[in-house]
Amino acid sequence: MSICNLRVPLLRCGALALVVGVVVLGPAQAGLSSAIRIVLQKGRHYDPTDLFLHRGDTVTLVNGDDNAVHHAFIEADRFAFDAGDQEPGKQATLTLKEPGDFIIQCGIHPKMKLTLHVE
Repeated sequence: MSICNLRVPLLRCGALALVVGVVVLGPAQAGLSSAIRIVLQKGRHYDPTDLFLHRGDTVTLVNGDDNAVHHAFIEADRFAFDAGDQEPGKQATLTLKEPGDFIIQCGIHPKMKLTLHVE
């Protein structure tokens, strides 16, 4: 039976399947040049609030709120990112090519912050 048939909400099922895939693949996964990380935007918070990444990794921001719109952005010296307004259920993707520490903020909810540590 698939883990997705156990009445796991779709978002959690996808994230859980990704984690299970990484665990099952183990060392074979290390050969890949990049990883995909899913970040949930819900209740005026990012989950998680800190991510440690490698250059080339991709972050997918998912608006998990039922009614709230989010607007994720980064303003940095080396690059900028702006997801625009994200309606509930929508996703935005960012691939990190620069090393350093970056903060993703929400233009609608100023206290929402996600710190990315890219090596």
